[in-house]
Amino acid sequence: MKIVRDASIEQWIHTETCNNWGKGEREGIHLSDLLAPRKAFFQRVDPKHPTFEEICYWMSGNAVEDKFLRSIGYEHGEQREWNGILYTPDMFLGFIAELKSRRGGLAKEGGEAADTYDYYLKQLQGYCAIVDSTQGWLLVLSLVEKQADFTTKPELAAYRVEFTKEELYDTAAELLHLRDKLISAIEYKDYVNVYLTLPECPSWMCGKKTYEVIEKPFCVDCNKEFASENNIKKHQKSKGHSVKSGEYKEIYEVRCKWFYSCIGRGKSPLSGQNKGGLNVTE
Repeated sequence: MKIVRDASIEQWIHTETCNNWGKGEREGIHLSDLLAPRKAFFQRVDPKHPTFEEICYWMSGNAVEDKFLRSIGYEHGEQREWNGILYTPDMFLGFIAELKSRRGGLAKEGGEAADTYDYYLKQLQGYCAIVDSTQGWLLVLSLVEKQADFTTKPELAAYRVEFTKEELYDTAAELLHLRDKLISAIEYKDYVNVYLTLPECPSWMCGKKTYEVIEKPFCVDCNKEFASENNIKKHQKSKGHSVKSGEYKEIYEVRCKWFYSCIGRGKSPLSGQNKGGLNVTE
């Protein structure tokens, strides 16, 4: 038997997957469009193929959620329409139940409404406003939840989320307002001007700050480099050796395909950071 990794096969699969995924223009305005209206605008006026990495994450998430719903006896919800807005809840039990799988870990208790679940909760609140239900469930499946012994395992967290009637009323009104703004922006092919400005997307959709290693952490006594600061600290604590911390350069890793089109208009998605002050990478 002879086994050879063939890059030409991989490239063919990458190309065909990216070219064929989600063929055809997305019809209508969806609730998810109104959670990130600028991205929805660019998807309509300047469509681009998704990356192979994006598709793999989508396929993985869709497969996990579909099998999980079936395992508890439910099919994925059917697409519905409300005032020209399309939405597809995961489960409808007289109220909305939404399932999310993630690799980033569960939120700390008390911090669920912060950045960790912010996008999930906005989606759930939108669904609840549409169906006029003050209760919804958020089910979060962490696929690689860290354990006390430093191993990882899947872990499910279930949250009952309650909204006031006033919150639902305000959310429904905001959805209708954003629907009209997005339709107008697409029609005029302009998302930011004196009359109409679409809200920015969540910052994590734009990209993230990260670091490039200039010099790795180093143990003087061992004359050895280490992969991370944590490793060198553990080594110093256990051995008592003299060590040098690494040197790093801050960079901004772009995630959105329309980053440079968007950053040229309105407020920078770097959250106040001067683009020129960072090394920006694709």
